[in-house]
Amino acid sequence: MMSPASPSHQFRIATESGGFTLIEMVVTVAIMSVIMLGLGSAMIIAGHAVPDAGNPIGAGIAGAQVTEQIATELQYATTINSYTSNAIEFRVADRDGNDVAETIRYAWSGTAGDPLTRQYNGASLVTVLDDVHEFHLDYDLTTTTTETPQGNESAETVLASYHSDYYQDGRDVEDDQWRGQYFLPSLPADAVSWKVTRVRFYAAVKGYATGQCKVQLQLPTAGAVPSGVVLEEKTLLESTLSSYYYTLQEFDFSNVTGLSPTQGLCLVFKWISGNEACQLLIRESGVPSASAGFMRSDDQGATWTEYSDQSLLFWVYGTVTTGSTPHIESSYYLDRVTLKLQQGDDTQAIVQTGVRVFNRPEVVE
Repeated sequence: MMSPASPSHQFRIATESGGFTLIEMVVTVAIMSVIMLGLGSAMIIAGHAVPDAGNPIGAGIAGAQVTEQIATELQYATTINSYTSNAIEFRVADRDGNDVAETIRYAWSGTAGDPLTRQYNGASLVTVLDDVHEFHLDYDLTTTTTETPQGNESAETVLASYHSDYYQDGRDVEDDQWRGQYFLPSLPADAVSWKVTRVRFYAAVKGYATGQCKVQLQLPTAGAVPSGVVLEEKTLLESTLSSYYYTLQEFDFSNVTGLSPTQGLCLVFKWISGNEACQLLIRESGVPSASAGFMRSDDQGATWTEYSDQSLLFWVYGTVTTGSTPHIESSYYLDRVTLKLQQGDDTQAIVQTGVRVFNRPEVVE
């Protein structure tokens, strides 16, 4: 029969079976208490380090998040609908696939403590930040100026003419005899442009009344002869003329406009068909040099021969535009917006940033 185990023998049995002695348990509890106390202190310290919305750091973080949201949306604005120091409404490209731009509005009442709100496509206002004490927007605009010339157009008047009852004679318009007349209008000193409305001259039948010609207004060369550049033309039928006397012919023009005050023109009679297209009435001699300008081409407009003392009997009518104060119009384009935001009454919570508006939308002043 075995005798009871001694204390030392009991200790060895407990140890070998994986348990703890009383001494080990006491030591373990003491160590765990120290560790738990340290962890608790660390959590308390960390808790104090995390900002809340009631202190400047927390308010600054909240303001920074809202400011970043506004800047992110605003930098892609395509249109500025309205803008003030406390509010801005703008459009951005379609986001939901309906091909309609989205409208976004940020606004603050200007009263300390009121919220900053966001409105999307006209829906209900959503508060994005409470207790706002400042929300201020500054705008950097680029200005472009367009100057539009203005003018006063006169009533129809005679711009150039020549008439005389002396030394009158006829000149045929034929295949190898085209006729022309250079003229420079007499304009007021403040004229900025002129245009032709109608032309009058005398013509008669020459031959069998079967011919026709073109009545043209051409730009002149530097030598004041027809250049071949036709601004507008009309058709003259010889069958409409008299065989017995010269009749006054009149043709309207509408496309000869915007001419420079120093610009002259050539009235050209171009043969089209018939032995003779018509006969024109001229003064054949004694015309002052300032009024002379009659000419002839024997090679269908390639070259011209001028007559220093002859002129067609003619009248050129038109209007004159004189200058006035130009209209100046300015356009404004948004380049950059500076945002300043403060939540709460502590100025340490102020957040400020600037955003470049990529599309430079036009704004209305």
